Amino acid sequence: MTDERPSADSDSVFRVAVFSSGDDRDAMAVALADSLDLNRIDARIHAAHIPGVLPDRLTRDQADSVVAAVKAIGVAAAAVAQSDIPQLDHPDTVHHAACLDDGLEVIGLTGSRSGFVPWDDLEFLSVGHVPLEAAHHYAPESNVVVRSSPHSVDEESEGIAVSGPVCWIIARNPQRIFFISHSRMNYDYLDDRKSTSATANFHEFLTDLARFATAAYLTPSTHAILNHGSASDYVFKDAEQFKQATVLQFLLHRTVAAARLPDHS
Repeated sequence: MTDERPSADSDSVFRVAVFSSGDDRDAMAVALADSLDLNRIDARIHAAHIPGVLPDRLTRDQADSVVAAVKAIGVAAAAVAQSDIPQLDHPDTVHHAACLDDGLEVIGLTGSRSGFVPWDDLEFLSVGHVPLEAAHHYAPESNVVVRSSPHSVDEESEGIAVSGPVCWIIARNPQRIFFISHSRMNYDYLDDRKSTSATANFHEFLTDLARFATAAYLTPSTHAILNHGSASDYVFKDAEQFKQATVLQFLLHRTVAAARLPDHS
């Protein structure tokens, strides 16, 4: 690869999204080493983080070269402009929302509408389970023990793996990014359907979103949760892994959508 570098303009900076790890990590490492001019160690590090968006900031020609090398080993990839990658670091965190007949209403702290997304503008919905704060329980001592120093009830803390659903919503015209944590939402709009379980209320809310937002792309993990599928299809090891999976699914959605459109360039 040449030493040409993209300009600071984000529209001219490109990244490469690799949508699958492929069957041969070694072949992937070689493809990346050759197309990105990496040493063997750096190429293996890159390959270890696939599927995902490669960190390298490239020109369009450079990105296309990497995509061609990855596709040559049978793995789907695409060159994407840096400006087209959704920035999930500073979303609008939603604590109160309602699914209305004409769109998703976001309600602010004062109880008035702070945002609104018509259903046709709700483009993308990604839901997954991520770890919540570890739950603990305490086992009291079964026997009285004499201690040389003051001691309260013996605490045998056992961490329990607990996860819960969170949601990324991306709207268009203009692009807006919303984040929802199931346990920090007001579900009053559910009325008679509202229960004492935040998880059950979230599922009702998610069902409404999917029913109304018929034009939205729903990620595989979202479908798995809606259809009560296997936990392995929607549980992520941490919030960061889910965030990166959401970005990759969004880029895959955009890539597939673009492929369906006529090329007017």
